[in-house]
Amino acid sequence: MNNTDDVLGQVVELMAANTNKVGVPGEQAMVLGKFLEAVLPHLTTLQRIEGVTRSFRRGIEEALSWMHDVALPVEYHSALLELANTVAPQHADRRYPSF
Repeated sequence: MNNTDDVLGQVVELMAANTNKVGVPGEQAMVLGKFLEAVLPHLTTLQRIEGVTRSFRRGIEEALSWMHDVALPVEYHSALLELANTVAPQHADRRYPSF
């Protein structure tokens, strides 16, 4: 019985650790989303289209260059590019390719 309690305790600790790790990206996305909702209405259309889109694309391209040094699953790259294309939709020829 004692062994079962130890195993269950380890399972509970593992679940708590994984829940905390999974929650952080969600919290970051929520905060960044609220920031965008607050900022974007105060920018002119031209500022949004040209400046923000250009800066965003540069940031994504920089992140993609960092990922070349780390082996990540194809699903990670696909999810990143899909989200980037959703956040900053552009002409079909300016979209990021999918994997």
